[in-house]
Amino acid sequence: HRQSNWVAYELTRAETMGTFPRTNYFRVDPQIPGLCALPTDYKGTDYDRGHLASAADMKWSKEAMSESFFMSNMSPQKPGFNRGIWKKLESNVRKWAVENGSIYIVTGGVLKGRLQKIGLNEVSIPEYYYKVILDYREPEIKGIGFILKNQKSSDPLRKFAVSIDEVEKMTGINFF
Repeated sequence: HRQSNWVAYELTRAETMGTFPRTNYFRVDPQIPGLCALPTDYKGTDYDRGHLASAADMKWSKEAMSESFFMSNMSPQKPGFNRGIWKKLESNVRKWAVENGSIYIVTGGVLKGRLQKIGLNEVSIPEYYYKVILDYREPEIKGIGFILKNQKSSDPLRKFAVSIDEVEKMTGINFF
């Protein structure tokens, strides 16, 4: 599919307070050359290079911010989705990290079925994206999943909230 099956990371309250600016330097991940898309695969398409791990979640470190622009962290997203409902979910995730002190996040595109492709490297375009969030700290350990269609939506985020089990069924991935 020329993209990550999933990305996972911890986001802490302190990390959300970072100030390193966005770099917009999209490039191949040097640790996996030839296995992910190239920036040119997106040129002339109707798709954004959508972050799996949000760049805004990486503003705590110059290196983390820079590496969030590796193509291994990108997936084709429709602009209305990437800049709309997906951005709204990413913002809420940061809010939850602040409220809970620290959370774990796993996110990716659902890479199943016959997917359309873009670019010379035939990058798969997921029809759906997911995000699974876990607050693992006592006294209240809790988690939630989200499954969103790769399209613009003005619906409230709660419409896309599902159990983690539901995300596992859709993706075939066993989280946490």
